[in-house]
Amino acid sequence: MKALKTIFLLIVCIFLSNHSFSQYYYFNDKYYNTDLLYEFGIGVGAMNSITDIGGANTDNTTYLNEINKKNNRFSKSIYAGVLYQGLLGARIEGTLGEVRSDDSSITGKSNNIYSKHVRNLSFRSKIAEVSLLLEFHPFLLLDFQLAPNVSPYVLTGLGWYHFNPQAELKGKWMNLQPLHTEGQGFLEYPDRQPYALSQFNIPMGVGLKFESGLFNVRVEYVHRRLFTDYLDDASTKVYIRPDLFAKYLPPADAANARALFNRTKDGSIPIYRGHSKNNDAFMTLSVKVGVVLGRERTGNSTGTRQLRCAFKF
Repeated sequence: MKALKTIFLLIVCIFLSNHSFSQYYYFNDKYYNTDLLYEFGIGVGAMNSITDIGGANTDNTTYLNEINKKNNRFSKSIYAGVLYQGLLGARIEGTLGEVRSDDSSITGKSNNIYSKHVRNLSFRSKIAEVSLLLEFHPFLLLDFQLAPNVSPYVLTGLGWYHFNPQAELKGKWMNLQPLHTEGQGFLEYPDRQPYALSQFNIPMGVGLKFESGLFNVRVEYVHRRLFTDYLDDASTKVYIRPDLFAKYLPPADAANARALFNRTKDGSIPIYRGHSKNNDAFMTLSVKVGVVLGRERTGNSTGTRQLRCAFKF
């Protein structure tokens, strides 16, 4: 008879509750989840990029092969978010990091890699990003009574980032965008427009969250789809006429542009400067530690799981 009452209670809770399944469990013997959980945290990790310059030591241009581990640079982030019924989350996040790459660091014997060595371009760029991210935890659909302590998730959203490609000249880092190294904005090249240093991007990623009461740890990989091919200041194939720099730029900038638009050691003009077919991208792999607020105490020290439900009337 007791078993029948338990089954009846389960059925009533499932069909008449106005809350999600994920609410109906004690998180552990001290806390149970409420509809909304709030999280504040920080993260550290590595930032890298895929651009026209440098790359991996191979002609295989599949995604992971284009990421050179030597170019990993430190990144850090801070975030605040909310999780609804353990299933859907939203957070705002700020990220700081750096990307860089150079043709001289890649190794190999193919014609493509050799041509990059001849081209001899390099760059670095600081990255500052603010993004609004939405996350979805599919495991919560598989077990509606007990939240898993380990939860994989997917995320996407919208980001706004600032970058500033630079190259080294005589021991100083020079901003490349004001030098119009590919003739952006010059009348002779009407198809080459100046690029903005602050733009939108689309973050897309996956993560794994480990929960332990008031804290959690996330391991997260996020790829940013960009709408520019100028993260590295290199995009078009054909080099411009160097005499045009003096026509459009102040003398000091024109001299720097002539020195940096073509960096072959012998002054020859390479076959190509960049490829405009695909836009650039940058990505982060990070570990985040968060503080979770919003869980309520159970008042139960025995560790026994209990079922809670709210009824519609």
